[in-house]
Amino acid sequence: MLSHHCLTSLTPAELATERKAYQDLIREYPWLIPATVAVGALPAMIAAHGFWKTRQLKKQLQIEREKTKQLTLQMGNAPKRPRLRH
Repeated sequence: MLSHHCLTSLTPAELATERKAYQDLIREYPWLIPATVAVGALPAMIAAHGFWKTRQLKKQLQIEREKTKQLTLQMGNAPKRPRLRH
């Protein structure tokens, strides 16, 4: 016989009783559905925000590095290559 963690040991009558209890709970407190969905979606929203913020900051850092390179070249202080001594 299969012994999977998703399989239940409840009889069909017990399952029907539990299903009825869940239905009654939802009928009594309908606000539980959007609240549960919001709690589940919260980590995904935080992850998406972090992804976009990181991407934005990385692009800003690239722009600042390029500005620094351009200023260095304009001022004539280009980094000099070390001489090779034989």
